[in-house]
Amino acid sequence: MLPMVGLSNGENIGLAPPFAMASTFVMMANSIGLLMENATVNQHNAQQVQIASVTQCCSLMIAVGAAKATKKVG
Repeated sequence: MLPMVGLSNGENIGLAPPFAMASTFVMMANSIGLLMENATVNQHNAQQVQIASVTQCCSLMIAVGAAKATKKVG
């Protein structure tokens, strides 16, 4: 008959590889989740920069057009 300590240690040794793989999978899933979140935030920030750039260009075109119209009338 096996002592309880030996049985307990044998169970722990038997559970170590699945636990290690499960921990690895959880950390990988967490890393991929952070990667996807960062990609989404970066895409949003790039879109905000694009919107600001287009707005600034439109503002400058309107300002130049208004300046030319004022010079012709005056």
